[in-house]
Amino acid sequence: VHPAWHPAVLHPGSSVPAAASPERDPPADAPPIAMDDDDDGAPSPASMPGRYPTAGYSPHNGSSAALRTRELPGCSLHVFRHVSKAAGTTVRFIFDKQVAMGDFEFLPMCHYGFREKDWREVVRRFKDAAVDPARIKSGEGPRIIVEIRNEWGATRAFEDVVLRDLRDLRATHSHLGCEISSSMLFRDPTEQYRSFYEYYIRKEQEKDPTTGPDQGPGAWGDSFAEWARRVPDLQLREALGDRCVPSLRRPVFDVDQTTGKRLGERALDETCKVTLGDRARFERIVRDVDVVGIASEFDAFWLRLADVVGFQHLEYVRSNTKHRHGAGRRRRRRWTLAEGADGADGGAEGAEGADDNDDAAVVAATAPNDVWAHDLVRRTQAEAWAGCDGDNASKGREDGGYGCELRRRVNALRAASVEASDGRTRVGGTPPRSVYMFARANPGRDDNPVRAEHRARPGFYTSEPICKGFGTDLSALVRKDDARYKCDRGCSFD
Repeated sequence: VHPAWHPAVLHPGSSVPAAASPERDPPADAPPIAMDDDDDGAPSPASMPGRYPTAGYSPHNGSSAALRTRELPGCSLHVFRHVSKAAGTTVRFIFDKQVAMGDFEFLPMCHYGFREKDWREVVRRFKDAAVDPARIKSGEGPRIIVEIRNEWGATRAFEDVVLRDLRDLRATHSHLGCEISSSMLFRDPTEQYRSFYEYYIRKEQEKDPTTGPDQGPGAWGDSFAEWARRVPDLQLREALGDRCVPSLRRPVFDVDQTTGKRLGERALDETCKVTLGDRARFERIVRDVDVVGIASEFDAFWLRLADVVGFQHLEYVRSNTKHRHGAGRRRRRRWTLAEGADGADGGAEGAEGADDNDDAAVVAATAPNDVWAHDLVRRTQAEAWAGCDGDNASKGREDGGYGCELRRRVNALRAASVEASDGRTRVGGTPPRSVYMFARANPGRDDNPVRAEHRARPGFYTSEPICKGFGTDLSALVRKDDARYKCDRGCSFD
């Protein structure tokens, strides 16, 4: 018996119960449902295809298993839009755990990034698998996770292609019980700028400019502030995709390639700047994406995403938190403008913006559209639990009290957290032991490559469980208890 806030009560019988949201109206171009002429307008059971049932709750339980509200779907495609330095790597590792538990297939396997051909192949595989009569009969449809970054030519691909394809798939495959969904995270602009700087830019500023072109502070700026002031609206430009995204990781000054002397600031083309029309575009994206959230409310984002998609394993560890990046990192010796190549200018430009400058003030002036976009996502996410402070706040709510219950479950997830031996926090407590792992599979190169007949391929997979990432060797999926092989990837998900 479910409480009033539970998705099963809010959306009885639905194959896509978007928690805390009303059922979607069918798109205008949705295919008509076949009707029996002798009936009173109800669909004829004889004319309807089978539907994928849910796959039940995972029998592998971690510390926070009781906080789940959704069973594993029988057929699912989920797309996560990853914006740099906005908790996306944490999400990817959470997804990797779902793969290691044997619940989902992550496509394209092993890739850090995405290409148009990858997306086309994912859609084709999903369509072919979802309508396979044998799969429908067995009740084991495809369950695929996709991560979209900006490697797709820095275009409007997510907005114009991926979201459109998801709408089409929802229209054509929901009647089979297939669930189609999407998600996106945004981060406080000051924190995102600083994280981006520490991860990508600081190391460029610290390089010796005499060792190569476009290296050192002459090209990249001599501080966080000097760099950040010349890179407006970093986060929103990447999210939109077509606002000169590659330039976000390029030098901000031109320098003499022989002497390293700074020649002047690189001008930003007007087509790179965010416009009011771009704000309207982002508003549409936020409306179209099923689950949006901000990094500072990550746990609420994650539990809501699990409610919508049916992810079973809620425990996780935050990524990139071991003091490798961030304002408190110990500084290596910096090559400054006041020393080094002939003609380098250590004057006002080089001294601009020491690291103790007010980051928030710099970012507020540089990235007003990022500030606006973050606030839009924050308000959109917070609508779920608005007015949940009183003792009887959940009574009479249109969502059956889901938003208030979500806040309670977030607190319970955090309360179950434990400190790991490596000093990191395992949010939600201890996860179950993984069922699968990736082992090396390079014939002729590895001492003991995985043999084809030993690969583990769950029935819902749409591709062979072997992959090659960008610049990596082949790995194959095997059971984690297979003593014949040593773990190569997915080793630490427990």
